Amino acid sequence: MGRIRERARDLLAKTEIPIERMDEPPKRFSGGMQQRVQISKALANDPPLLLLDEVTTGLDVSVQAQILDVIRQLQRDLGITMIVVSHDFGVIRMLADRTVVMKNGRIVEEGLTDQIMEDPQHAYTQLLVNSMIW
Repeated sequence: MGRIRERARDLLAKTEIPIERMDEPPKRFSGGMQQRVQISKALANDPPLLLLDEVTTGLDVSVQAQILDVIRQLQRDLGITMIVVSHDFGVIRMLADRTVVMKNGRIVEEGLTDQIMEDPQHAYTQLLVNSMIW
């Protein structure tokens, strides 16, 4: 087996895609599996930074949980820095150690995620955090 194919197998395993599906076209994959393929592709060149932009948007709740579990495992295994862009505070709370809150393209608050969620200082951040409390 070639080096590239072996690397592909390794990345698919890391993102929990069955190796036996490696040669299938991605259009046959579920939405969650397609998202994991995209994560595998992003990791192919061992980047120092991974940008995840709305990584769970459009996926049902159970698939979102699977994707988040895969990402958290990758964080632990690879120790890679990730920038997570999301409007979902649940996703942010699960994945981010630090959070930057932006309004109209400007940073209004930044700090440790737990601190921002528990004691937001800026009025906009307070509105966002309070909107997720049900």
